[in-house]
Amino acid sequence: MPFSQNHLIKAVVFDFDGTLAVLNIDFRLMRERILQWMKSFGIGEDQIKERYLLEIIDEVERLLKMEIGSSEAERFYQGAHQILREIEFEAAAGGRLISGSKETLSFLRERRMKVGIVTRNCEEAVRRVFPDIDAYCDAFVSRNSVKRVKPHPDHLTLVMKSLQVSDGEAMMIGDHVLDIQAGKGVGMKTVGVLTGYIKREEFERAGADYILKDVSEICQLLEGKI
Repeated sequence: MPFSQNHLIKAVVFDFDGTLAVLNIDFRLMRERILQWMKSFGIGEDQIKERYLLEIIDEVERLLKMEIGSSEAERFYQGAHQILREIEFEAAAGGRLISGSKETLSFLRERRMKVGIVTRNCEEAVRRVFPDIDAYCDAFVSRNSVKRVKPHPDHLTLVMKSLQVSDGEAMMIGDHVLDIQAGKGVGMKTVGVLTGYIKREEFERAGADYILKDVSEICQLLEGKI
């Protein structure tokens, strides 16, 4: 479906890992270390229902609060996030921006589009890969700045508040179905990019409005050339 200027998009919000940058995070190692940390508090993998690590950490924190108290729950939470930060920061040392990312962000700002970047990653890792990120966007919200990350509505709601736009005026772009779910959950137009591990068919099932090769095609989309 060709993009229509009638959509009145005023802001474009990007995911970071896999969308604007390649970080090569070892998620298998990350999961193993989090599960080991959980077991040291007496919580087994069979006791959790969540699928993704950040949500697993939150679920275990809630369980520990109920079972042994807030102090141990907080110790678990802080230790788990330290594990994530260490692995993310190490991956960021070998990370890089995807070709065309900076040019795309600059193009949008030259067109007076507001630009947001949201990520489930920690701020330190993102800034290690993209030190001048603030020069290329109007709002950057890592997980450090929000308690509940995407696909929870709070993450994108905070970004849109910072950009001073409504959901219908914003577009969410990401390389994962979580990004599509997050955007659709708050009424944004959604774009899947094929620079991560998610295939076109998965984005179609998730209901993405548009599917592009990479972020550089956003420029053509907004100009009605795709």
